[in-house]
Amino acid sequence: MTPTQRPSRAGAQGWVLGTIGGAPVVVAPTSLLLGLVLAGTWLPLVRDSLGVLGWGTVTGVLVLTVAGVAASILLHELAHGLTGTLLGRRPVLYQLHLWGGRTTFGPATDWRPWKDTLTCLAGPATNLALWALLGWAYRSLDLPLGISFTLWALTWINLALAVFNALPGLPLDGGYALAALVEQLSGRRRLGLQVAAWGGLGVVVLIAWHWVVRPLVLLHSQPEVFHLMIVVLVAWPIASTCWRVLGLGGSSRAAARLDLRGLIQPVATVSAQAPVSHVRGLLSDGARLVLVSDSSRLLGTVDAVGLDELGAIDEDAATAAQVCTALPARAVTSEVAGQRAAAALKAARTVSRWLLVVEGPRVLGAVPTGAR
Repeated sequence: MTPTQRPSRAGAQGWVLGTIGGAPVVVAPTSLLLGLVLAGTWLPLVRDSLGVLGWGTVTGVLVLTVAGVAASILLHELAHGLTGTLLGRRPVLYQLHLWGGRTTFGPATDWRPWKDTLTCLAGPATNLALWALLGWAYRSLDLPLGISFTLWALTWINLALAVFNALPGLPLDGGYALAALVEQLSGRRRLGLQVAAWGGLGVVVLIAWHWVVRPLVLLHSQPEVFHLMIVVLVAWPIASTCWRVLGLGGSSRAAARLDLRGLIQPVATVSAQAPVSHVRGLLSDGARLVLVSDSSRLLGTVDAVGLDELGAIDEDAATAAQVCTALPARAVTSEVAGQRAAAALKAARTVSRWLLVVEGPRVLGAVPTGAR
């Protein structure tokens, strides 16, 4: 996101309202849906409590409440940014979207996981401070009924934001704080993410229990439609993030177990001026793929399928450089196992029949991608 974008224009990520400390503040169009959901939630209560004051007051309270929630979320994100800046890592982007907000940081030197823990917890701590401040204001100040009602609503919304975001599960602030803390203590980043991901799945279970299972089992009543919407909007991003981190899907488990070394086929190397008849001889002797090089530069590859597609040619006169097929960068990998190797194989399948596996300057072999 560039700092030259105008606040009034909608970019690819949303509307850029301005910059704070050099970092753009972007509001995603999906955040409007959050505002509508919030307004629809509060409308019955506001109408029943303040309806005697007229629809002007009811509408004003709804607008102020939605604006107050947006301001609370923004302050939450700014707290992340300020804490990160004080610890040595400056924010480069603030975003407000459907599920709240996000702060993106730039690179840092001498950054330790415990700093991530403090940076993550700064957001919920800010909402907790707003809960205390707004609670004092609506209880102690002599304010018009509409303003007092708005402050009361924002008080409890900030408490909910603080508690919910502090829960120890990804992708919540508490989850990332927990992951960083485990990494600080164990030195294992992956372990920290896994612990926080299991915590996130626990949060999903609690949400489902409170809004769906408890009404059905204990209260013998149907869950409210609005509550089901909240469960989907909140639980789905948490569950999908944790599922992906833990690799619980069948394809993820298979990718994690993949080892290309068991699939590698032998290759041979020839010079660019070698006759095609020599290339065919190498393929007949057991090589599945022939690499054609010009000194230290790889010009391309030849396999049996490629030779058969040439038709009738003088194989003693034609050279390997004339018949080889260029090997795209996506068809070369140094990853031999796990999800990265699976991703490399998938990418190579779109451009080549072979994935060349290398280890430093050495070619280990080639893996058939299944492409035609």
